[in-house]
Amino acid sequence: MADLDDLDIKILDMVQEDAERPSEAIAYEVGLSASAVQRRISRLKRDGIIEKVVAVVEPRTLGRTVTVLVGVEIDNERRNALDQFQRWVAEAPEVQSCWYVTGDADYMLLVSTRDLDGYNAFIERLMTEQPVVRKYKSLIALKTIKRGLKIATGD
Repeated sequence: MADLDDLDIKILDMVQEDAERPSEAIAYEVGLSASAVQRRISRLKRDGIIEKVVAVVEPRTLGRTVTVLVGVEIDNERRNALDQFQRWVAEAPEVQSCWYVTGDADYMLLVSTRDLDGYNAFIERLMTEQPVVRKYKSLIALKTIKRGLKIATGD
């Protein structure tokens, strides 16, 4: 684990909840000056602990009504085939996240599309452009219970 003190942990918790929270508000809660908080946040970014700051967007507001978890099995697990597949996935605008996993699937994708026709078009592209894909399994999300990227800082 990174060399973080209790103040770093508290700051990380607050920033993960609201990255736009003013340094002054964080400083008040952790007992530091605003400039000390800004320095710590800058260090956390520089050290790669805070990888990036993003906005979490409600997909439906952009017409993305279908969310699908897709398990993908690769026919050939040679390094170059995996690299090619990973590059393709990284460029596919429908794919929000991708994990190389153990179990029945080799990869799990989080896919967001406008509708089922959009999802079918994505799958058609996947199967046409990626011949290393042996098969896929789709799990369509019926309801989002929790969305986020917050990492628990305490055990």
